[in-house]
Amino acid sequence: MDTIYYRSLLFDFYSELLTDKQRDILRMHLQEDLSLGEISEIRGISRQGASDAIHRGMELLEQMENKLHLTRKYIHISGLIDQLEEKLEEGAEKQELVEIAESMRSAVAISMDQE
Repeated sequence: MDTIYYRSLLFDFYSELLTDKQRDILRMHLQEDLSLGEISEIRGISRQGASDAIHRGMELLEQMENKLHLTRKYIHISGLIDQLEEKLEEGAEKQELVEIAESMRSAVAISMDQE
């Protein structure tokens, strides 16, 4: 999976759990694609400070993902939806569609059990 996409998903799922400063710096880095120099200038910190904040923020997002697995579940369910759409376009048999739907139901049930 594309690292930029994965990091953006982590941010989308968990950014509200970060401090305002962490969220702001990561937003500038991930969503606005600003350089360390641009971030440091806007925030009034050193380039090293911006880099450290990005690394710490990403570590926190990874820790949250390791505990909650929301991004992994989202990617899995999105893949199943893609499969389902593909099968529908191909005119798949009902049984194939039912199997994919059961996989989706199972993925959601696992998510609910872990909450």
